[in-house]
Amino acid sequence: MTSNLLIFIPQALRAERSGYVLGKVIHDPRNGLKKFYVISLRRLATVESTRSTLDVIGYYSNGNDAIDEPAAERKHANWVHITTRPGTADGRGYDEYRLANVVLNSSRLSDLSATRTMIILYDRRALQETELFESGAAASGSDHFHELAKLVQSKRDELRIKSRLVRAWETLLTYHMSLHLYLVLLLSKVTERLLPILRYSYLGLHVHDWLENVKWMLVTVIRNGNFKLKTGNYALAMAIDMALGIFVLRLLRYYIEDQPSQLLLNNAEKVVETLKDLINWLMGVPAGLKLNHALNNTMGKFFLYHIHLWWTFLIFSRPLLDLAFEVLLLFGRLGITFQISIVADLLALVSFHTYCIYVYAARLFNIQLRGITALFRLFLGKKKNPLRERVDSCQYQTDQLFVGTLSFTILLFLMPTTWVYYTVFTLLRLASIAFGGFLTRLKFYLQVMPVYTLWKWLLRSYSTCSIVDIRLHPCCTEEVTVLSMTMVVAPWRRTWKRCIPDTIIRHPSIEWCTILNNVIWGHLLYPL
Repeated sequence: MTSNLLIFIPQALRAERSGYVLGKVIHDPRNGLKKFYVISLRRLATVESTRSTLDVIGYYSNGNDAIDEPAAERKHANWVHITTRPGTADGRGYDEYRLANVVLNSSRLSDLSATRTMIILYDRRALQETELFESGAAASGSDHFHELAKLVQSKRDELRIKSRLVRAWETLLTYHMSLHLYLVLLLSKVTERLLPILRYSYLGLHVHDWLENVKWMLVTVIRNGNFKLKTGNYALAMAIDMALGIFVLRLLRYYIEDQPSQLLLNNAEKVVETLKDLINWLMGVPAGLKLNHALNNTMGKFFLYHIHLWWTFLIFSRPLLDLAFEVLLLFGRLGITFQISIVADLLALVSFHTYCIYVYAARLFNIQLRGITALFRLFLGKKKNPLRERVDSCQYQTDQLFVGTLSFTILLFLMPTTWVYYTVFTLLRLASIAFGGFLTRLKFYLQVMPVYTLWKWLLRSYSTCSIVDIRLHPCCTEEVTVLSMTMVVAPWRRTWKRCIPDTIIRHPSIEWCTILNNVIWGHLLYPL
């Protein structure tokens, strides 16, 4: 036996003329609940001819257009007859909703007081247009508003009356997006095959991701027939990105008269000379530290040789750099995010020799540190068991103790020299990856620039609503409780997070403990 009855009625129903009520009746046996979802209304003359996937669940009689209820309830197991009439409450005029007739499970409900009956007046347009409404209790089936929202949005095409201008706009938009989609799909397949090569370049990866984002936007717009919050926000952000890119290019051409390749070589030469001076300083007595002369001289000359090789490579590749910069300028016109990717590639190109020196110093420091740690266990009579991943006790022979002590002494006295080089080039590596991480996050925020979303949020658009506000309606009776439901705009932080395109992956948070551990033990630092 149903002990609860919920009837969801659109707030705009009071302005309609009498007619059949279309919607869904859902039974919840767990809670002993019968739910009538009133979605729309059809006139008597058109209810049979109108094609609709909604069920006829009742009849509505307007107090100003009263028509006697037809005998259609005899054909339905669940039926509700809703009437309205002008009423007053708190000195103000309200339309009172009454239930003239209710049929549950083929039996007429003569006394409404036998069941707990509740009428909920909801904003159908808000539920129809909201894009941020979600439920945490949807899995258990107890969130009636989420169930109602899915039902209203699934019948969106039946409920919306479109003008000829709107239909023409959606048709032109769909055809226009379809033409661009074929070109984007072709380019996306090309970049997909070249991805093993493109993944070594920031610009290559950005081109591939940009094509994937555009493909997602075009497919979504074609499927929905119009721009939504996510697609509209990305389209406007992409337009602003292109405008900023063109502005920056013109600004650079106005202030920079040299060739880009010559400008790169001039700055690379300054970097090379600075590194040479730094290594020559380390090969002496840096900050008064007395280092191992043989190891210091060997490492310094080795690193100077790598710098010389890299500078020679840049000089011989200058003709190719001129051609490469012309290609890069073409990509730079697509937006400032492309220019950020180009800057990241140039930074990696100019600092490649610095990265190589850092890798050598880090590997040498890590080997020495692990060697000193392992040999230190020799004095404690222990050794590491790699099979069981633990430290066990061990009895060493005299010759083993002698060789271990000698090796420990050599590594310990060579460690300061290695540590100086490792510290200097680790600081340079940290500065490099910090700047690279800044460029990566700047590119991300430019791609998801919430201009369109902010405009919708400030205008309190229905599409940004996500919270249900329920209040007691003034026209309540002893038999029926009437509630009024409205949608509230979501907080800005939640709105912005929900409007990030599906294909754009948010950058992970910085793991400071992992970075500190890698610096201490000499493990390699990777881009943020």
